[in-house]
Amino acid sequence: MNTVLFDHPEFDKHINVYVHYDDQTGLKAITAVHRRWNGKPAVGGCRLRNYASADEAFTDVLRLSRGMTYKSVMSGLDYGGSKSVMIANPETMDRRATFLAMGEFIESLGGRVSTGVDVGLTAADVEIMAERTSFLGGRATLAPDLVTAYGVLTSICAAVKHRTGSDDLHGRTVAVQGLGKVGFKLAELLKERGARVVAAEVNAESAARARDLLNIDIVSPDVIHAQPVEIYSPCALGMVINDHSLNEISAGIVVGAANNQLTRPAHGVDLAQKGILYVPDYISNCGGLLAVAGDLEKSDEGWVWRKVDEIAETLNEVFTRADRQGIATSDAADQVGRERIASFDHHNQ
Repeated sequence: MNTVLFDHPEFDKHINVYVHYDDQTGLKAITAVHRRWNGKPAVGGCRLRNYASADEAFTDVLRLSRGMTYKSVMSGLDYGGSKSVMIANPETMDRRATFLAMGEFIESLGGRVSTGVDVGLTAADVEIMAERTSFLGGRATLAPDLVTAYGVLTSICAAVKHRTGSDDLHGRTVAVQGLGKVGFKLAELLKERGARVVAAEVNAESAARARDLLNIDIVSPDVIHAQPVEIYSPCALGMVINDHSLNEISAGIVVGAANNQLTRPAHGVDLAQKGILYVPDYISNCGGLLAVAGDLEKSDEGWVWRKVDEIAETLNEVFTRADRQGIATSDAADQVGRERIASFDHHNQ
């Protein structure tokens, strides 16, 4: 197990990896802690997926927890990153019993992590977990998905301003991939700013709702990335930037809410070489973390919205570094992130 962990390509000096099995419900869960500083919990959501294998889940939890640390430091926070994954079939599992068991697992970690809603979970699931643990975030009045959508909008405006000198979105064309809570709200915000939106969604009911309520064009998820638009916004699952899609993206800007949009780090360089301005996902989608941090810090809503506004300043730093060094924005953001992580590591030795 140690050899598998420490030699894993996604291992990045993760300080803890916890594996849990509950015989009564059949729950299999993994929690990875990438960093933890200043006695604070490592923060990251809980994801439910019917993973094809434990190895796939292990890869996911390592990569996502690392991303949460970068998301934190690039948001100006000092929370280390963690992630929890539940390996279960949502169609056949006993939902209440399984989430009670997951709550007990999180409680057993003694406050080392704080978790909450992620892919596959609802607010109701988290409330069930709350019957067994208090180490949960994102349960206040500011919904994480709402703040995330505003963070993506802020990132889009910053990228457009970097390219054109103005953050005015009126008349600009945007392809939104995924119309879940974040994607739908983002499409709504873009429409309010005067943008023309085309979108895709695998759920037919959600697609029809967005078409009727927002008056937007709906296309197949298979072709959304190839639409003739100025901005491509991935807001569903990750790894949508790959060897295949790279050849079909015509947008000059890529910025969205999905985690792990690049299938491989080299794809960030590929985007730059094609002249596409890419906003690293752990910056553009940090709004959910800011909402959770607002809960943990017991800060008012104004603090959260000020932090969302600061996303534009962080992106200016990344864009400037990328331009000055002639490197991809993904590499520039990683440089800044590593420097901030190293500083926290040093001060917590």
